[in-house]
Amino acid sequence: MKGKTIKLFSEIKQSFNKVLNVIATSERVSTRYIEGLIYSLLSAVKANDQNSFLNYLITFLNTFNREEISEFMRKLYNVFPLPEESFQKLGYLIIMGFMSIKVRGGE
Repeated sequence: MKGKTIKLFSEIKQSFNKVLNVIATSERVSTRYIEGLIYSLLSAVKANDQNSFLNYLITFLNTFNREEISEFMRKLYNVFPLPEESFQKLGYLIIMGFMSIKVRGGE
């Protein structure tokens, strides 16, 4: 089971990198909005609130009508709900990804 989880996380990470590229090249997303999203996601991870985490993420990602986003969300739905430790790892991976992008939309 652990090997399967590692493979799924690897696929999610690859898919998420494509999502980050879509977001970084969008002119509709501001740095402040990303910062607010990060704060909300971080609070959900700390509380182990997987439903809120997914709701924040889905709400944000639904503003993009791109296949990369749909693919990423399908991969996430295939692994949720997660044990707390796995959720934290995945949650922080997503948060760190958002922290790493520089958006074109400005402030």
